[in-house]
Amino acid sequence: MGQQVWTMNSITGDHYTLGLYHGEDSGNFMLYMNNDIFLIDYNILEDKVYQFYIGNEFMKLSIVKKESSFIYTLDVDTESPTPLNLAMQRNERSDQNFLLFGLIIISILLLLLFIYNYFVRYTH
Repeated sequence: MGQQVWTMNSITGDHYTLGLYHGEDSGNFMLYMNNDIFLIDYNILEDKVYQFYIGNEFMKLSIVKKESSFIYTLDVDTESPTPLNLAMQRNERSDQNFLLFGLIIISILLLLLFIYNYFVRYTH
């Protein structure tokens, strides 16, 4: 019998407890959040992936059969085009552009400093 519990806080500060029960012989599967059942599935005897929201985060629960037992992993899905993921990608691109702009300005300033240094030392 597989049982797993995860506790997490959302980006808004809400607390969540996610748990699962998986009858490995029967394949009966139950997923609950904060003591409320929100998913029941039957005959889960092979690999399976569930995707759902916890707060604003899009989560990916993977069930992987390994020999005679199952492994359960819960990850934040950062690849799917959800509103939060799209906003984070826009912010990341904006940060990268800002960093690139800063590096270009520093490079130009250093180049000007070397040119000024050359003319002050060797042209007088």
